Amino acid sequence: MNDSTDTTGEQHVFYSSKPRLVHMAINIAIAPALLYLLGAWAWPPTLPHYIVFAITFAMALQYARQRWKLPRLVLDESGLTCGRFYPADNIYKAESSIRSVTLTLLTDGRVKTKVISLGWASREDCQAIQQLLAARFQREVPQID
Repeated sequence: MNDSTDTTGEQHVFYSSKPRLVHMAINIAIAPALLYLLGAWAWPPTLPHYIVFAITFAMALQYARQRWKLPRLVLDESGLTCGRFYPADNIYKAESSIRSVTLTLLTDGRVKTKVISLGWASREDCQAIQQLLAARFQREVPQID
């Protein structure tokens, strides 16, 4: 596991890939420049254009700041947290897909599948998450009538 992963005891914490996070923030910040390239805004920029540039730059900084230290996935004895909490008792299988994991869950007496996208993770973290989940959750799904 690389530096974007923190392991304490039986808790595995994964964070967003820093290069992907910076790439997304840059995309947000330069989005108004596309209006010039498409010809929607005339050159040279005027005051409203500068205001839009400042707002999108602030949005890009806020986007990066919110996601820089916020864990995206936490796996511990109690279960899996990735957007929402999935109790370990409800997770029966975890199958790897391309940059995602498909969970087979038993909730409310019904078997459901949930696809968790790992597009935010680095390649190493993605492989580590898939291996951890596949090794931990491989129980037989009960038959519900």
